[in-house]
Amino acid sequence: MIKYESINHQHTSLADREEYFRQVKHESDTPSVFLQTCNRMELYHGSGEVPDEVARHLFRVVSGLESAIIGERAVQGQVKEAYTLAKQTQKLPTELHKLFETALQVGKRVRTETQISQGAVSHSLAAIEIIEQEQINLQDARITIVGVNKLTEEIIKFLQNKKAKLVFLANRTEEKARRMAEPFGIDIFRLEDKHNFLKDTDILISATSAPDAIIHPDDLTPGRSLLAIDLAFPRDIDPAVAQMENVKLYNLHDVELKVKENISIRQDEVQKAEQIIEEAIAELRETLERRKRYKKAIRVTARSSKLSQIQVKEVFGRFPDTPYRLITRQSYGDKHQKISLLNGEAPDDMFTRELDTALLTGKADIAIHSAKDLPENLHPDLEVIALYEAFDKTDSLVSRDHISLADLPEGSSVGTSSPLRRAELLQLRPDLKIVSIRGCIEDRVEQVRSGKVDAAIVATCALKRLGMEDEITEVLPFSTHPMQGRLAITALKGRDDLKTIFAKESIL
Repeated sequence: MIKYESINHQHTSLADREEYFRQVKHESDTPSVFLQTCNRMELYHGSGEVPDEVARHLFRVVSGLESAIIGERAVQGQVKEAYTLAKQTQKLPTELHKLFETALQVGKRVRTETQISQGAVSHSLAAIEIIEQEQINLQDARITIVGVNKLTEEIIKFLQNKKAKLVFLANRTEEKARRMAEPFGIDIFRLEDKHNFLKDTDILISATSAPDAIIHPDDLTPGRSLLAIDLAFPRDIDPAVAQMENVKLYNLHDVELKVKENISIRQDEVQKAEQIIEEAIAELRETLERRKRYKKAIRVTARSSKLSQIQVKEVFGRFPDTPYRLITRQSYGDKHQKISLLNGEAPDDMFTRELDTALLTGKADIAIHSAKDLPENLHPDLEVIALYEAFDKTDSLVSRDHISLADLPEGSSVGTSSPLRRAELLQLRPDLKIVSIRGCIEDRVEQVRSGKVDAAIVATCALKRLGMEDEITEVLPFSTHPMQGRLAITALKGRDDLKTIFAKESIL
């Protein structure tokens, strides 16, 4: 079973978290993911079942619902980094992989589909708000930033947008400071020279990853006014600095309190995020249960054309965690290209017979079809277990030189395999010559290119699935087969296990 251990800002003080940070040793015989943010440290470990409460907790964390500043964005990247490091250094169990992959998808959905991350919800913006609250003239103030990371980079951007002119960057490693400072055109200092640059500093913002305080009272000029903002965890600035005359110190806890007063207005967005989280928990549960039922690959049969194989991938794109093995077969219609579909010569199961046989003889578990190829009456031992809606039900004209249907010369030959299309074409253009055309979509297009026919009517969705949209001259205003563009799965009757697996998005 997947479990987690957590220590966070809601139940512990900043000092307690610092102590825990010093004591925690990430040494475990069990593969795990260790997550550390400004406000929490968590260890996810184990294998097998993923309890809903574990998934819910991680999904809330990655969505920013458990952050001190609700909806803050940084935690998404921190979860991703923790997961990436874990999978690079350990062999994580499948369930732990799926838990974190789903979590990252949830975090992205929440920030895309809700407004929860809009506004001043980051530590960097909160720091700027504190400076503005203190009514310091940014254009004249001498501002020193300590630390090289995304947080300090964001702060420099915000300060320059606010027209701050005297911004300096200090860091233990001079080269790192130079690389970040160059695009902003600001000067740098070595951290070891802190006595020199701090004596002229009006605003100090520090955010390093140092394990202990790096700025102490004896580093500052007694009596000089200073606004200090400590965004580091553990703290960069010795708390004793706050006792100095004319020094105002804000630490990480203070910064988070600054924006909490605005959090209540985000409750509607929280509810939307929670709904997304509950949907994701249900989907994760379904996925893991499906994996239990089907550890072996599902045997899939389909026609051998490129389009058919693309359609198989499209179906399983809905079920990325369901393993399958594809066995292609030529259908009766594929083998007998001279049979005209326009003249009523084709048997009802022309495109399904061989696939049906594979199901009936136990050589395949499911067959995937273009739904309009299904016979009017299925074999009595078979049934459609899933049907997926078309993304495009129209027909398109493919013609040489992209000549429209209205502009085709009198007597032009137009290929189709559908009596319905023939009737509609003749109603619009009785002067055209309608001819039978067979073969895969690529072959039909080639017959137009080679001049064997002047044009052909082809299902738009087929061209799009094959990436052949450029061949479309125009989309036609025809009525089409009710099943056009839809994909169907057939199987032996009574396979409720397969029905359950493929039920998602099915319109049956």
